[in-house]
Amino acid sequence: MGLPHALGPLPLAPLAPEYGELMVRQEGLRFSHFGEAVTGEGEILSFVDGLFLCTGHRRRHVDAARLRGLAVSDPSRAALLGLLADVQERDPALLRRVLLHQLIPLLRGGAGQHGASLSGVDPAETAVLAQAVRTVPVLDARQRKAAEALGRLWQQRRLRAVGRALDTLGTAVVHADPALTALASRLARRLDRCDRSLAAARAARAPETAGAHYLAALGVAADDDTATRGLILLERPRPHEDALLTVRLTGDRVRLSWPVPDGAGRRLVRLTRGTDRPTVVPLSASGSGSGSGSRETAVDQGPLRGTLVRYAVFPTRDGVPHALPLVSQPLLIAPDVEDLTVTDGPARLTARWTRPPRTGRVTVTLHDRAAGSGSGSGSGSSGSVVARHDVDDRTDTHTFTGLPPGVYAVRVVCHHTSPEGEDVESVGVRVEGAVHPWPEALTSLTAEADPEGGVRFTGRGAEGAEVRLVAWDDPAGAPPPGTGLRTDALPAPLPWAAYGASRPAEPPSAFSGLVVGVAVLGERALTGPAVRLDVPAPVLGLRALRESGGHVRLVFDWPADAGSVEASWERQGVRERVRVSRSRFLREGLRLPVGPAPARIDVRAASRHEPAPVTPAPVSGPPASGLPASGSPAPGAPGPDGAPRTVVVRRASASLVLPGDVAVSYRLVVHRRGLTRKAVSAEVEVTVTGADHSSPLPDFVLVRRGGDAASARPRHQEDGDVLVRLTGADLAASPRATRELPLGLLRPPYALRAFLTGEHAASARLEEPALSTLVVR
Repeated sequence: MGLPHALGPLPLAPLAPEYGELMVRQEGLRFSHFGEAVTGEGEILSFVDGLFLCTGHRRRHVDAARLRGLAVSDPSRAALLGLLADVQERDPALLRRVLLHQLIPLLRGGAGQHGASLSGVDPAETAVLAQAVRTVPVLDARQRKAAEALGRLWQQRRLRAVGRALDTLGTAVVHADPALTALASRLARRLDRCDRSLAAARAARAPETAGAHYLAALGVAADDDTATRGLILLERPRPHEDALLTVRLTGDRVRLSWPVPDGAGRRLVRLTRGTDRPTVVPLSASGSGSGSGSRETAVDQGPLRGTLVRYAVFPTRDGVPHALPLVSQPLLIAPDVEDLTVTDGPARLTARWTRPPRTGRVTVTLHDRAAGSGSGSGSGSSGSVVARHDVDDRTDTHTFTGLPPGVYAVRVVCHHTSPEGEDVESVGVRVEGAVHPWPEALTSLTAEADPEGGVRFTGRGAEGAEVRLVAWDDPAGAPPPGTGLRTDALPAPLPWAAYGASRPAEPPSAFSGLVVGVAVLGERALTGPAVRLDVPAPVLGLRALRESGGHVRLVFDWPADAGSVEASWERQGVRERVRVSRSRFLREGLRLPVGPAPARIDVRAASRHEPAPVTPAPVSGPPASGLPASGSPAPGAPGPDGAPRTVVVRRASASLVLPGDVAVSYRLVVHRRGLTRKAVSAEVEVTVTGADHSSPLPDFVLVRRGGDAASARPRHQEDGDVLVRLTGADLAASPRATRELPLGLLRPPYALRAFLTGEHAASARLEEPALSTLVVR
């Protein structure tokens, strides 16, 4: 017969159910045909009278065992080789048919991703196949796709789809392949049986009988649209009846739930009004359980907007429906807005929502009282329509104004476009809202700084309402005047600030920010004007230490967030002031030329908005009132840019009364005898100058370190041996006191230091003698 006749009729369809998965695996390995996965080095594949691997003159049949052995030896090709083995075990001739189907387009000029490479197959047989290919019809992309789906569709009993695929191939192609001709004959016989069942179902008068015939038709052709639609119509629930198959629209997706069928598969189908063909919905979710009472869920992402759909779940066995379906109530695919809320304001009601994507128009309607059960979805409403407004796609809010207090219902409906171009309204979402009585607005707010420290808040408006003074953490986020809020959305009132109080108030610590006046009535609040305050922190821990030359060194805790501190004192009838920055204070301290006389010193933190002091001015009493000077702006008046001007609040100063300059000095007196100049006695002489009987004095302590410790002087009164201790009363009794020292403790080396101690240590300064008399090596 020769090679051309040995080839036999060429296949125009693979007819293998696994062909789709096989092509995915093959293309993943970049093979143009599966023969490249079978052959090894030095081997070629013969396909004329079967599949054989040839090495020289040796031929080995490619059976399932051979393919599985190759899969074990090469894990990268194991999935592909396993599929080939499954096909070979079921039908040895089918694997050769698949190979020829893959080789034909390659020989016709490189159709496919990897060109016309035919590596791994017998060249002589390939040449004969190339001649035979010219005699068979050429399939276009649409026909080839239909041909490659036939095996899977036939296995799934989707006979109507098989018929459509054969129609796509055409009569010439079907008659050119004997296998396709036989498939068409078998299909005709089965569809005839299916049509007879459909005719019997249409003729049946009892729903049970019609249902049985429809199921018989599906048993033959599992994808028969007429039988599927007939069963859905037979089993559809009555209006307002609770269906076992529940559906819920969420955006453009439909969430479904139904009881889990025991020991059965399931097929989910969507039937759209206006179309004849039901759509099978892929099941993308699994059930919540398998026991009694458990439910299975799924999500359908394919329905078109503006359509009315109904769903059905068919119990299946081997992929074929075998029992009556569960059918849902009809569902309109018209998503509603989400997160609909209403908030009230003075004589107004504001509705806000989130519209579904690609929704162009929304209608919002206001009714004069709440409908039905309150908030929810539905189209019914009670009460007359107060206002209706169409909102475009640029905004998701609308405010109804001029409303008297009362209860209202807001209903929002989305408008969608159906596939036919018609306007379809959603069911609508409705929510209640009440317009409450609101307080009158606070029209002005004034912060008046008191010259002695503190601030008073006054204003106009807000009759019959409580006025709270609050401060937002972020001043930029403070709402503008006239904003309506619920009281639980307000910051806590400033505990130190009181509106309309007669006495000035000041915060316990520094404050710099925007104080907003808010009128409050019940649970509703209306923001008013604001003033910006700057109140420095208080000065704490103030102490004064006398130094030589009439100077006083001030010690205190630097006020938080203060840029500078101002100190003032009176000298010779003149009040003098000095301002020092924090960096200078930390670097050099603060020393004032107070003089030796008693003095009162006042220290306060200076505001950053406060001008620096100029030349000293004569002492005078405080101004008669806290009103600003002529030509100055009113407290809290707007600045040039319209923002509230900063009101600087002077805090009460930290003060202390410094007594006159009291100096405590001491010296060592050593008595010696004879020419040897040997010390026979030693004493310390303590002198107090500048003290008066009204000022208490500190204690005097003389401390010694000796031996190895004499390398450094004592650092405090407990850092060594106490040689002399004089109380403040001892020093006040006489301006000069003498105490004898033990000679045994004055043997070199030694180091001495005196300390002023007690609660009045800061009221005097200590003058020490020459260091050479205190440190002896």
